[in-house]
Amino acid sequence: MDLYSSGRHFFRLGDLDRAEYYFRSYLEDEESSEAFFYLGLIATQKNHLEDALEFYYKSVTINPEYGNPCNEIGIILLRMGKDKDAVFWLKKSIRCMQNDAPHISFFNLATLYKMWNRPERSLQFLHRAIALKPEFPEAIQLKAELIKNNTN
Repeated sequence: MDLYSSGRHFFRLGDLDRAEYYFRSYLEDEESSEAFFYLGLIATQKNHLEDALEFYYKSVTINPEYGNPCNEIGIILLRMGKDKDAVFWLKKSIRCMQNDAPHISFFNLATLYKMWNRPERSLQFLHRAIALKPEFPEAIQLKAELIKNNTN
């Protein structure tokens, strides 16, 4: 297995330290948006949010069309209370050509608009999330909750 594949393998196993070692080793020879993305995920799981943001920003710098790190940046900024910045990154995520889970970005936007008491906008994003992934229980539940609250 090469260094990158080893990093992914250990990440899936939950061995974050070993995964981090392999991704960092891989980056010594080659810049990779995916390796930086995984380092961001590792830092996020270790609750090192500033480090995670740095890795995600590097990932997007290398590949501006990679939506996964954009989504993660949006989530972290949301946690930090930077809602408006979070919206920018979440919307960027759904516009990216390479995105493994755009339905998640739509759901995150829906959640944000729900927090802002904008149920109509939230429902728009939920419809798009569910259209992409019809069996998305969290989105279905949030949609039902919003519809129930709007009919009362």
